[in-house]
Amino acid sequence: MQVDLTQARRIAQANAGRRLIGDDEITTTGIAALTGSHPATVRRWAADPASGFPASVRTGVFRLDDVVAYLRQQEALHDDTLLRLAEFAALQEVGAAVVRQYADHPYLVQRNDPANADSKGRPRWRYGDLVTFWYEIRPSKARQPRGRPDPLLPYVRAMQAEARAADRPLDETAIIRKLGVGEPRARRLLTAAARPQPLDDDQRTVLGPRVEQILRQAAAQGIRVTGPALAEQLSIRVQDARALLAEAREKLRSQQPPPAAPQRTISPGLAAAVQLLRDARAAGTPLTGFQVAAHVGVKERQGFRLLAQAKKHLAAES
Repeated sequence: MQVDLTQARRIAQANAGRRLIGDDEITTTGIAALTGSHPATVRRWAADPASGFPASVRTGVFRLDDVVAYLRQQEALHDDTLLRLAEFAALQEVGAAVVRQYADHPYLVQRNDPANADSKGRPRWRYGDLVTFWYEIRPSKARQPRGRPDPLLPYVRAMQAEARAADRPLDETAIIRKLGVGEPRARRLLTAAARPQPLDDDQRTVLGPRVEQILRQAAAQGIRVTGPALAEQLSIRVQDARALLAEAREKLRSQQPPPAAPQRTISPGLAAAVQLLRDARAAGTPLTGFQVAAHVGVKERQGFRLLAQAKKHLAAES
């Protein structure tokens, strides 16, 4: 494994944690970050005499030069080495989330062979494909100001449309043979051609009713529609799918009838007090809490309370 000593020293200091180590030392956590392994794996290497791993100078601390020399003796990564995205992120000295955000990129999706998954079912990619994606295909804000898109992209899109009409796949070999470009550029062109294009106003107008129908069907089945799922179904960008979802949900919400006012339910005792109060007012006679208590069959204090509630109930009705 090719390890730069300066890089290893920087990683060692960044992953020292609370331990006080010298410039020529590295902790178990630092070795794990340097190799893209788990700290438990590093401890297993150190505990295995047959592994040839250098001895620790004290618990959990090793000499940096010995560790770098050991790693350089190990088998170097080759193009067919299978790595998880988190392992590749450790090799690039970036956080795992920085690499995982590209897991649904068309280039990585096309090269995600389920047979390459590890024992826990986690997907793995060829190291050569990951390197190609990271340095040649990965969308990067730093690359955007470089200028216009590849001038051969319209030709590749036309080739892709012809291949789709003929029900045959379009691969890098066909692009290389037809356009006379190198393999890296052919990969970039094929990935760019497969990437959905931004929607114009006419396409939004056409897709709007279809998205509303998808939302209605999903609501009837109790399924939640997400932006990525809709983008895959309609072969559009995720940001366009989310915008269409927001517009469709707002339109469907405005078409729904206003919710009916909740029906007020009253207890039998209050219903009886309300009826007594109506009869007393119709007859022009006063009604007291004692009369309500005697009629309903409750205590006098409860009778006065029911009478007050009955007055509020009739006032609310009027």
